[in-house]
Amino acid sequence: MTSATVLPGNANVVHEAVDERQFVRTKIPARVTLSANNSSLECELQDISLGGLGILCDRQLPVGGLFNAAVHMNLNGVDLTIDSKIKVLSQRGREVGAEFVELDPKKRDILRYLMSAYMSGEIADINGLFNVMQRENYIKARKKGVNQERGAMQRMKAAGGTLAWMILGLAAAAFVVYKTHQMLFRIPAAQAMVSADSYRVSMPDNGYVKYTLTPEQTEVKAGDPIATVSTQLASTLNTPADVGALANLSQADLQVVLGRSLIETVIASPCDCFLFFPEKRLDAYAYKEQPLVHLIPKNEDLHIKASFPFGTIEDLGNISSVKLSVYGVGESIKGEIVRSSVDEVNRMLVLTIRPERQLPLESYNKPASVELYRGLPFGLSSGVSL
Repeated sequence: MTSATVLPGNANVVHEAVDERQFVRTKIPARVTLSANNSSLECELQDISLGGLGILCDRQLPVGGLFNAAVHMNLNGVDLTIDSKIKVLSQRGREVGAEFVELDPKKRDILRYLMSAYMSGEIADINGLFNVMQRENYIKARKKGVNQERGAMQRMKAAGGTLAWMILGLAAAAFVVYKTHQMLFRIPAAQAMVSADSYRVSMPDNGYVKYTLTPEQTEVKAGDPIATVSTQLASTLNTPADVGALANLSQADLQVVLGRSLIETVIASPCDCFLFFPEKRLDAYAYKEQPLVHLIPKNEDLHIKASFPFGTIEDLGNISSVKLSVYGVGESIKGEIVRSSVDEVNRMLVLTIRPERQLPLESYNKPASVELYRGLPFGLSSGVSL
C-alpha cells in the first residue's frame, strides 16, 4: 500500500513514504544492462525491489519506454544474471525509476532470496557490510500529530500511582521481613495463664459446703472463717481388736465411726488475702478435690506461668526479650523470666515470668499469650539459667 500526497496546483509531484512502500527496496551491488533496438547501455543499480528498480544512467531515457534489462551480480566470484523487461516511469538527472513488466515467478523467488540475504547480512561485500550495520532494521513509528506533553493533573496522577506502588512494595517487603523474624526468632508458649503464689482450698471429701462469707465480701483477714465443710469420717475395721473396740464407744461415737453422721470442719484463712472463686459460689453438695476458693495474699504480685515444649530448652539460653499479652489488658507488656520448673504429668517446661508492671487483680487466672524472642547468635543477650 502506497501513501501519496499530491501538492496543490498543476505540479505533478508525489511524496511517497519509504516505510509505506508496497515492496521493500534494498541496495545490492550490481550492474544493469539495458538493451533496445540493437543498442545497449550500461547503468549502475541504485536499489531494487520485487516491483522495480532504481538505476543511475548517463543518458536520457524516454518515460514509458520498454527495455530489456539484465541485472548482473557477482557473488563471491560467481556471476549471476537476472533477465527481465522494465518500463521507465521517471527520470531526474541520472536517477531513473523503472518497474518490472515481465518477471517470471522463478526469477522473482531468486530475487526475493537475494534481497533477504543482503538485508539480513548473510551476503555482503565490505561496502554492503557497512550498509547493513548502519541500516535501521525496524520500521520507525509513524509520527502522530498528538500533543505528548503532560499537564499538571496527569503528572500528579503519575506521581501518585508511582508512590502508591512504592508504598505497596515496601509494605510487602516489610511483611516478609516481619514473618521471617517471627519464624526464626520467636518462641511462642504452648499455654500461659496469670497466676500467683496463692492458697487453693479444695473439698477434702464428698460432702456439703457452706460459705460463711457475705455475698459482697472480696477479702478476708488471717483467722477469719471461710466455709464449713460437712463430711463423713473415713474409717476401716481391719482386725478383731477394731471390732471389739466398738463395744466401748458411746452411741454417738459409734454413729460417727460407722459413717452414719457428718463431721463439720471449719476452714479459716491463713493470711490477709483476696478471695477468688474459680467456680460459682454455691452452698451445696461438693465432690472430693473440687476447688472451693483461692486465697491470694495481699502482698503477693501476680505473675505468668507459661508452658513450653522440651524442644525449646536449648533456645532459652539466648532470650533477649519477653513479650506478654493478657486477656482483658489491652496493651502488650514486657516481662522477665524468674524461675523454671518441670510439669512431669504433661511433659512440659513451665516458666514463671514476672511482668514489668503490676497486673490488676481482675486478671488473675485469665489466659495470656507469651512470646520469647531469641537474640542474634553473635550478640549479647540476657538469658535464663534453667
